[in-house]
Amino acid sequence: MIEDVDNLFKVFALGKPVTFSATSLAPEVEDNIPSGLVRETPYLNHSIFNTYHTKHELLRYISKLQSKDLSLCHSMIRLGSCTMKLNATTEMMPVTWPVFADMHPFAPTQ
Repeated sequence: MIEDVDNLFKVFALGKPVTFSATSLAPEVEDNIPSGLVRETPYLNHSIFNTYHTKHELLRYISKLQSKDLSLCHSMIRLGSCTMKLNATTEMMPVTWPVFADMHPFAPTQ
């Protein structure tokens, strides 16, 4: 791991000599995490985190899970242009009511 970091230093130095290493910088780095917030339990133990090793594989897995999910937007409520048409239709329904559709009682006859 430290060798990898040292190699990164060399890559970003663009051919210039690197006068430090990760090991030499380590004592200068402070551990500012309060002891009450330090994790004491293991994490990322699920087999999924050890099954998929690339971002692409993990995204495919997440997409596969997503396609298994039956949600309202896929079954009962279709979103998109039809929703906009439905809203416009329901907004126009009162125009068909006699109270709105008939001529105003005080409107001139001509």
